Amino acid sequence: MKIDNTGKQEPKKKQALLASAQELFFKYGVRRVTVEEICKNAGVSKMTCYKYFTDKWDIARTMLDGIVDRGMIVFHDMMEDDGPFAAKVQGMLMQTTSQIHAVGQPFLEDMMQEDSPLNSYFREMQKKTRDLSMDFFMQAQKQGHISRDVKMPVLMFMLDHLSDLLNHQDFIQIMPDIQQRASELAAFLFYGFTRKPE
Repeated sequence: MKIDNTGKQEPKKKQALLASAQELFFKYGVRRVTVEEICKNAGVSKMTCYKYFTDKWDIARTMLDGIVDRGMIVFHDMMEDDGPFAAKVQGMLMQTTSQIHAVGQPFLEDMMQEDSPLNSYFREMQKKTRDLSMDFFMQAQKQGHISRDVKMPVLMFMLDHLSDLLNHQDFIQIMPDIQQRASELAAFLFYGFTRKPE
């Protein structure tokens, strides 16, 4: 049973459309998939689909909302855990990397392109993640897990420009696979500013 933002159970046909879209989008990207294909795969009529969504990009945004919400829950649970700092960093990196690989390269590319209807959504999502990460790193610095020499404005600058780095032409030439680039940046972010585990 899936619950929407108002606390009500989402209709089964809407759930089926979102599940179908996720399967197809992760495999082929949004641009290469049609509303007709999503409906056929879900066993739902186009008329019903348009009752819930305006177009396939609206489906993609709704699908991403669910992914982000679930990711935030996992992130908060990790932050509240009493385990060691190094384990939290490892958990954050594993969570980020697994999400990157789960969505697939075609979907990531569709989301990251400047002309994509999902690009502004991606940047908003990135800001949410950045704000949470900043809170985490500031607290870690107070507790002595991050060197006092690390300047938080520098870290914030890095977080603000992650998507620019991800799409930088020089970086693409070094590492063409977007999933590998995203994983490398995540590792650099979570380990680059922290002290090495003993």
